[in-house]
Amino acid sequence: MNRDKWIHTLGQRLSVGFDGYDLPNEYAELVKRYQVGNAILFRRNVKDYDQLGALCQRLHDLMLSETGMKPFIMIDEECGSVSRLAHVAAPTPCAMAIGATGDEENAYRIGKIVGEELRSVGVNFNLAPVLDCSTHPDNAVMTNRCFSRDPETTARFGLRYIQGLRDAGVLACGKHFPGHGDTAVDSHLALPVVEKSMDEVRKCELVSFSAAIRAGIDAIMSAHVVFPAMEPERIPSTVSRRVITGLLRNELGFDGIVVSDGMEMNAVKALFGMEEGVRRALCAGVDVALVCHSPAQGQAAMEHLIQSVTEGRMDEGECQASFDRIRRKKESLPGPAGGREMFGSPEQRETARRIMDQSIRVLSAPDGRPLPRVDENTLYVGVPGLAASQANDFVPLDAAKRLSDALGGRCARPEDIQGASLPSCAVVTLSRSQRMEEVLAAARALDGAGVPVIAVSMHTPRCLEALPDSVWKVGAWQHDLLSADALARFLKSQADHKEDIRI
Repeated sequence: MNRDKWIHTLGQRLSVGFDGYDLPNEYAELVKRYQVGNAILFRRNVKDYDQLGALCQRLHDLMLSETGMKPFIMIDEECGSVSRLAHVAAPTPCAMAIGATGDEENAYRIGKIVGEELRSVGVNFNLAPVLDCSTHPDNAVMTNRCFSRDPETTARFGLRYIQGLRDAGVLACGKHFPGHGDTAVDSHLALPVVEKSMDEVRKCELVSFSAAIRAGIDAIMSAHVVFPAMEPERIPSTVSRRVITGLLRNELGFDGIVVSDGMEMNAVKALFGMEEGVRRALCAGVDVALVCHSPAQGQAAMEHLIQSVTEGRMDEGECQASFDRIRRKKESLPGPAGGREMFGSPEQRETARRIMDQSIRVLSAPDGRPLPRVDENTLYVGVPGLAASQANDFVPLDAAKRLSDALGGRCARPEDIQGASLPSCAVVTLSRSQRMEEVLAAARALDGAGVPVIAVSMHTPRCLEALPDSVWKVGAWQHDLLSADALARFLKSQADHKEDIRI
């Protein structure tokens, strides 16, 4: 057994992350010693255009020099709250906001913007779009990352986003196969189980993935989710040969790159440990396993893989076939294109802003009455939100204050409304927060006191169900400046309108 050969082969099957704006020495050593051929970047690696472009160039040069192959430089740039670039490039609407516009061409426009920005800095592999359907009411991890709860709608919007990336010259990766939308557990923290029949899965979860496969999507990411109907051993799909090879490869006919979700996530790590989880994923049919956090973990995974293949616990023919699949895809990778003018340009920002504006909508109104008009006596109530899950990039935002600054009126926390003079109108902003119940209670108290209340979900509409029908309910989809400013323009447009606006 030639150890050097298998180091080269197995190194192409990992994508490893690191901390900081430049390559740590230990990361360069990992590439040189273990031939690791791919990298994954996060917001912790992104400072600005010049820094990110230089980092990607260094990764490209290092990996090409040491392995003889171009690297996949990967990133999770979905749009909305899962965005590694929003703080330095064009902030984008989340998938649910794009879906709310009803126009799938908006998915193409955002995919094209994201692709242009990524390619301009040298990122060639986007771990997006999400092709899951948001069908579970208590799903905390997917929520506004999904285009829709409807499979056909998800497929249409997903395909247009994929085409936008493709036209910009960036690989697309649909996720999370076979589906993460019907879960109530965050796989970063624990193991979700979806108790559906195969017939139900085919009619829902597999619709969008099958459409993407028929359209020639470059890559698909596995989900750390158990589907007992297809895996009776009740192990996560990422490490299930029945799911990855049997269903995805053989039945659905996918011949592109299969990528794992992060292998440090507890849904797999708690069962097998990270290193053994990586081995099981590759044996199941995954081509590239994501080891997201440190070079040390990448080294541990590589040592375990080398030992496993030399001991015969990995199939040599399958290892070679996966390597060849990766090599062929890398040979077709285009180089960077464009430059700073394709990274957060005024045109890109305006397109994203316009789509976000289109997404803001009244979801329900008491007796169909027009939205109350905000004025200088309006009260804005809310608290800073939290990230929806560990996948999200959380940037603190006080949406209530942002609105009051933009529109006039005053801002208050839930506890401040007791004994205060009643406003002419109240706008209550709802996002994921440990104080959600306090904000809902404030909305109910104001409504009970006869104040017209506009409740705005800056996450998903699910939270609005806890409020009575006497409250106006508005969808704003994501908790960030893009959404807050679109909401301010929406509320102002209602106030400025001379005629009643009927819902």
